[in-house]
Amino acid sequence: MSCLVIGEALVDEIEGRDGIMRRIPGGSMLNVAIGLRRLNRTVRLVTDIGNDDDGEMLAEYAASNGLELWLRPDAERNNPTSIARATVAESGQVSYDVDFTWDIQSTPVSGACKLDLEVLAPHSVAIGSFACHFEPGASKVRSWVEMLRSTATIFYDPNVRPNVLEDLETIRAQVEDFVRISDIVKVSRKDITALYGADVDVDAKVKEWLASGPALVVLTTGADGATMYSASGYIVGVAAPRVDVVDTVGAGAAFFSALIDGLSRVSLDGAEARENLRTISLTNLQTLGAYAATAATITVSRSGANPPSRDELIDRNEYYQASGINALVHS
Repeated sequence: MSCLVIGEALVDEIEGRDGIMRRIPGGSMLNVAIGLRRLNRTVRLVTDIGNDDDGEMLAEYAASNGLELWLRPDAERNNPTSIARATVAESGQVSYDVDFTWDIQSTPVSGACKLDLEVLAPHSVAIGSFACHFEPGASKVRSWVEMLRSTATIFYDPNVRPNVLEDLETIRAQVEDFVRISDIVKVSRKDITALYGADVDVDAKVKEWLASGPALVVLTTGADGATMYSASGYIVGVAAPRVDVVDTVGAGAAFFSALIDGLSRVSLDGAEARENLRTISLTNLQTLGAYAATAATITVSRSGANPPSRDELIDRNEYYQASGINALVHS
């Protein structure tokens, strides 16, 4: 199974609980792409980095993980590489302040990029985070999705950062539009409350999203696990296995990567499987939930965005096949 990921690659400046500042490769969609590579998937990342030292660091990091970046021509990339300044609290939770610029190539209609895309023939396309909100790139992400939806499953993670994305009315409209054209949406409770306010009925809002188009909406709730809402009528609760948390950097991306990988392993990826995905079985939902939760658990147990390998996931996942399900309703 091959995947196309569209979204940001940036430099994380992380101030740890020890007060030491570290500069490392980051960006939620870069982390998703690396996560998929570690799960033995062929991946390309459509992204934006500058022609500067930070851009070179990100390119080298991607190459070291076997990840190919698809970028605009060098002459068009005159913006600096984006930076996210992260602070890790005593609890392990992370807050961000971001200097972000974003543009990508238009959808390929000819030339080498079109040929590369035809060779890759992705069955899964993952989008999300800043890339879906910052122009001029956001409109181009939308165009890529429109073009690829006829052949691929579309995965979307809003990953809303309210301190960075200030025009909530516009952001809500963008998020809801991407939800409608996606097959699978992974969203955190924090995303929902950031978009609609602390008093929102989260369960009702997720069901509203589900009714608008996706086959599956997965609500993540940190240490409380996740709940999977399917168009097939199942609502499955997935517990988060208990571990000592080092930090939460990259946890959501690891969950998302495993969700994408796991769907292909039950043969429900690709546009040809879209109708079957809408009638996904209870067993497949349980398997997907446990698999993704285990990936996030491994990631939070160590420092930084360090997603698990396929072997690590298999070794750990067997412990949670049964215990990972803590609630089940058929509606």
